Amino acid sequence: MTNPYSFCQRGCLSLNRTGKEFLDAKVSELIAHGPIDDAIEAKLAGFALALGLKKSDATDILAQRFTKEFEPIKQHMESSFVLTDSDLDEIETLKKKYNANLMLSGTAPLFRAIYLLEAKHELPPPISVDIFLEANETCYYTVPTTWHQARVQTRGYSGTSISLPTGVRGVRFRLGGYTPVRAEQITALSAGTLFVTSKRLLFTGDARSTTIGLKKIVDGHVYSDCVKIEKNTGKPDFFSMNAPQARFILSLVGVLTEH
Repeated sequence: MTNPYSFCQRGCLSLNRTGKEFLDAKVSELIAHGPIDDAIEAKLAGFALALGLKKSDATDILAQRFTKEFEPIKQHMESSFVLTDSDLDEIETLKKKYNANLMLSGTAPLFRAIYLLEAKHELPPPISVDIFLEANETCYYTVPTTWHQARVQTRGYSGTSISLPTGVRGVRFRLGGYTPVRAEQITALSAGTLFVTSKRLLFTGDARSTTIGLKKIVDGHVYSDCVKIEKNTGKPDFFSMNAPQARFILSLVGVLTEH
C-alpha cells in the first residue's frame, strides 16, 4: 500500500502545473486520509521547499481552506445572533481537520451568551460594578449608551386666513386660524451607561438617570442601532446600541423575569 504521507522529490514540475498547484493537490491528498497534525504540517512545509516554495505556503493553503469552510458558520452566527452547540462542534471539527488555532472573539462570546439564555435559560456570570445595588441585587451586563424618548415637536403651522386692511398704515386684520403641526421625534435625553441587574434596568447618565423595574417591562424591540423598552406605564425608552447587544439585553430580561 502506498504511504499517503510520502512525497515526490523529483519530476514534480514535469507536468503543466505550478508548484503551488502541486502543493494544493498534496494538501487535498493528505486531508482525504485524515486530520492534519503538526507532523503532517511539517512534512507539507518540507514538500513546499522541495517545490521551490516557502514553508509558509503550505500553512497559507491550510488557512485558506479553513477560512472558506468556516465562512458559512460565521455567516450563520452573524445572521442569527447565536452561537449554538452545533456551531461549536463544527468549528472544533474544522480546527482538527486543518490543525488550526482559532480563538473566538469579537461578538462571538455575545452570540454564545444569547444562545445559552434563549435555549438553556442559563444566566451569564455576574459582574462587579461601581454603583450602589440593592440587597440581593446582582448586575449581569453594562453597556455605554444614550437614552432617548419620543418627544412632540412643533414644526410650523398650517391653515388659511384672509388679510383685510384697517385704514391705518401698516395695520391689517387677519381672519382665519393656524394649527401648529406637531410630530413625534426620538430625542436624546442623556449619554451614560445602562446596567442590567436582577431587578431592573438602571441608566446613569451625565444629565439624567432612570430606572425601569423588570416587572414593569411589557415588551421590547431590537433595532439595528438601539433597543426599545416598552413599560406598562409611561413612554417607551430607547437605548442606543448595536443589534446583538439589544437582542442579548431582551433575552437577559426575559430569563431574569422568570427567576
